[in-house]
Amino acid sequence: MVCWAIDVKDKKIKNAEVKNMQEKLKKEIEIGAKIVEMSVEEAMDKFKEICKENTTSEDSQIALALWRGYVGNVQRMKKVSNNSSNTGSNSLVKKAFGFFVALEAPRDMMSWNRNRAKEEYLRDADRALEDGHVAVATQNDDNTWTVARYHNNEYEEKKVSSLPDGAEETEDGSTIIPLDNQPTYMSGAKNRNYGKPLPLEQFRRTGIFYGSLDGGEMATYMFSYKNQPAVDFSPNCYEWIHFLCIPSDDGSAIYGMTTTTLKSLMLNTEVDPEGDDYRDMSSFDFESCLATNFKSHLVPLSNVDRAHIERQTLPARERFIITDGSVDSITMTATANGNRIINISDLSAEFVEDGENYTTCWIPSHIDIDFGIASSVIVVGRTSQRIVDGVADAVTINVSGLMVTNRVGAPPETVEVVEDDLDWF
Repeated sequence: MVCWAIDVKDKKIKNAEVKNMQEKLKKEIEIGAKIVEMSVEEAMDKFKEICKENTTSEDSQIALALWRGYVGNVQRMKKVSNNSSNTGSNSLVKKAFGFFVALEAPRDMMSWNRNRAKEEYLRDADRALEDGHVAVATQNDDNTWTVARYHNNEYEEKKVSSLPDGAEETEDGSTIIPLDNQPTYMSGAKNRNYGKPLPLEQFRRTGIFYGSLDGGEMATYMFSYKNQPAVDFSPNCYEWIHFLCIPSDDGSAIYGMTTTTLKSLMLNTEVDPEGDDYRDMSSFDFESCLATNFKSHLVPLSNVDRAHIERQTLPARERFIITDGSVDSITMTATANGNRIINISDLSAEFVEDGENYTTCWIPSHIDIDFGIASSVIVVGRTSQRIVDGVADAVTINVSGLMVTNRVGAPPETVEVVEDDLDWF
């Protein structure tokens, strides 16, 4: 009887503690929502997302610490953004002005990593666990999960109430969580996500930017931006723009930052002509700029096949080519991955009888096709070649930048693909 009374008392104390923590969290989420400029509902969703990513209970001290850390990071980024209007040479954030020579469609960078981890597990489950490619989750009778992993060569187990979004069930019925198993980056810097679950998806957008930072000299920069803001960041190539970014230590690249880069994006035509940021670029010659600053990437259309072979050993960021041609045909109906097709040819080249006198270009959805057949275009992209049954198809170009040098007519209408109606039978 006495024992029972003690148990009841302990239970009441625990319930009171949980209730107090829940009320404290609710209050902090409401305060944090104002700081990060979210609605309370959006902040609550973000809080749940953070807890899920870190496999922690929503009514724990850890959850509170994680939320405070998130709000603190947002505050710091806002301060950086606010200070960027008066950026000095020592500021982390720089004002970029220029145009994109090429801007690729966003890619899910986690897809390959997650598939690799899964393949390693299916090939050798024990080895994949020991090498840190995956964690293995086992469901308990109380609907909780026991997650096992190797971290720094040591076996660890943890009991959690829910699994991260990246967890998946394999063909043999096991539940695995693909992990980031790289302790350091290629630069040697420590990877803070080492041993943590890989996100379900992580989009990254890359491109080639030509412009200036904080009013400095015009130069070429490789551009990289990740997560959802990168998906929404889609300025037209060869259009003068302003945005905030962070340069790399060696000055060869610029990076998008959280939502700041997206929100700071502005067309030069939208800037007050009397303001300090406006630039009169009416006399700028894009073609001359490409010819002067990208000589090693200029390839006549007739040499695309050779260029494809020669560039196979180059790093991916240097593998792009710049070529031009006349538009022979346009297919506006998108392929399964969203590309439209244009075929271009070199009118100065000799016509080859019974041969393909054109090069196929794959145009992603974020690049407008606002021109017709016989238009002249400059395309920027990476070459590709499909091998079928040991036979090589013609080299094609995956386009990431396009400039119309002579616009003729309008694009054809999109043709809806309609299956045969066999209801008559």
